[in-house]
Amino acid sequence: MAISEAIARTRREIAELRDEQSAGRTRDELHAVVQGTEHATNTILTASETVDALAGGIARRSGDDATRDDALAIQAQMQTIFEACNFQDLTGQRISKVVRTIVLVEERVDEMLRVWSGPASAVAAAKPDRRTGEDALLNGPTLPGDASVSQDTVDAMFP
Repeated sequence: MAISEAIARTRREIAELRDEQSAGRTRDELHAVVQGTEHATNTILTASETVDALAGGIARRSGDDATRDDALAIQAQMQTIFEACNFQDLTGQRISKVVRTIVLVEERVDEMLRVWSGPASAVAAAKPDRRTGEDALLNGPTLPGDASVSQDTVDAMFP
């Protein structure tokens, strides 16, 4: 009896976890983080390369030692920015590992739900959304391709 109750409780908990945040949504969120970080890093690197080139030009053209030293100091700081931007590649690799783990866990949960209750979607569909208040309204930022209303559509509703 205790084992049966534990299995039933675990089944409900897994279904609730799946409903609260599906692995597919989590995977998409992490992918959006990687893309956003990559875009920001590229923007930073492009601006840094421009500043570095401008500082190099100032250093070459300047007849004043103080101005040349300042331009060279700017270039040294730009190198620090270039080095710091290497984090994006490492971050992307780490997030990819997390995504692979999430996919593996999702596959195992789907298999457990299938074995215990039939199709996973039947268990998830049977569970009502228990969120209330603001929690029921908040789902985080939309991802590309989400079926949601755009800000432009909302703005057009108000004259």
